Amino acid sequence: MKYFFSAGEYSGDLNASALIQALRSQDPAARIWGMGGPLMAAAGAEILFDPTAESTIGFWEAARKFFLFKRYLDDITCFLKENRPDVVVWVDFGGFNVLLAERAAALSIPVVCVFPPSAWAYGKGRAVRLARYVTHLASVLPFEANFYRSYNVKKVTYVGHPLVDRVKPRQTPEEWRTAHGVSAEEKVILLMPGSRKQEVQTLLPVMLEAAAEVAAEHQGLRFMLPVAPTIDPGSIQAILDSYPGVKVETKDREETYDLMAAADLGILASGTATLEAALLGLPIIVTYRVAKISAFLYRTLMNKERQSQPLMVSLPNFIKGRVVVPELIQDELTPARLASEIRSFLAEPERGAAIRQELQGIREILGPPGVMDRIATIVRGEAEQQRKKTPQ
Repeated sequence: MKYFFSAGEYSGDLNASALIQALRSQDPAARIWGMGGPLMAAAGAEILFDPTAESTIGFWEAARKFFLFKRYLDDITCFLKENRPDVVVWVDFGGFNVLLAERAAALSIPVVCVFPPSAWAYGKGRAVRLARYVTHLASVLPFEANFYRSYNVKKVTYVGHPLVDRVKPRQTPEEWRTAHGVSAEEKVILLMPGSRKQEVQTLLPVMLEAAAEVAAEHQGLRFMLPVAPTIDPGSIQAILDSYPGVKVETKDREETYDLMAAADLGILASGTATLEAALLGLPIIVTYRVAKISAFLYRTLMNKERQSQPLMVSLPNFIKGRVVVPELIQDELTPARLASEIRSFLAEPERGAAIRQELQGIREILGPPGVMDRIATIVRGEAEQQRKKTPQ
């Protein structure tokens, strides 16, 4: 059977590649095309376009790349007409993929959606639109499934979150700390400014300024930064060199789960990494900043029932339904404020212990192992139904 996958950023590329591998185990003769990155290509997809280096966060930031993605959309539509895949698989990247789903539906090609937009937090109009064009939604969050069912999406299946299969350290915290010469008295603070160039340029200088301020006051702090594969290590080093007041040890992305399990505190960009950290019980400070016009639009589109609640951007807080890990958002994110939060964790070990306790139940909420196999079964099933309906 023939499949078309659409992913637009690193996390989508990663999840799509895992799904492609699971799908190939069920359908060894599968023909797979897609828009995505090097991980999808390594999994065996024929890549038409790679937009992962162009990924942004925020409405205004995305709008500036409108014409580039309009060209991708038009070219993919032509490809779908000519090659007629049995199913289109939407993996995250909702702003683009909802438009692609509309084009696919107009061609009578079914669409399976994985990682839909967070319409349960803001923009209910997205849910209405998605319901028109998506054939089957594979939901990774239980409350997300119930939300989309209420908007009459044709089929919704709660499959669990792929991170329950992926987030597995290779070493115990004790083994990792011993191997890296970290003494029992030292504190490891993890810096993760995101997988997009825009995030790194915005967030890393704030993290480093705050880290330098705290490092000048405290002995025995080890700052470590795993470099995302989408980021040029040279650009990271250039920023680090601009802040000689703090020593930061860069690490390979493959070490991230070991780092998270062994660290004492994480300072993270909002995104998938916050949920990875939660699964490993790491106390974190979440940082988030986009253009002011994007922030205004987020607040305007926020669903009414959430407008009376504290503004939240991180997945652990959404899943728990309340603020469990601290978030510094927009104007709240300053070096002084971030330094103050770091000091609080250093001075009050019980605060980190309380957060670790709060995070313990998240893995159970995210469902049992075998997530990608369950999603692959859904994708293959929709392709088989389409093949039966369409003369070959």
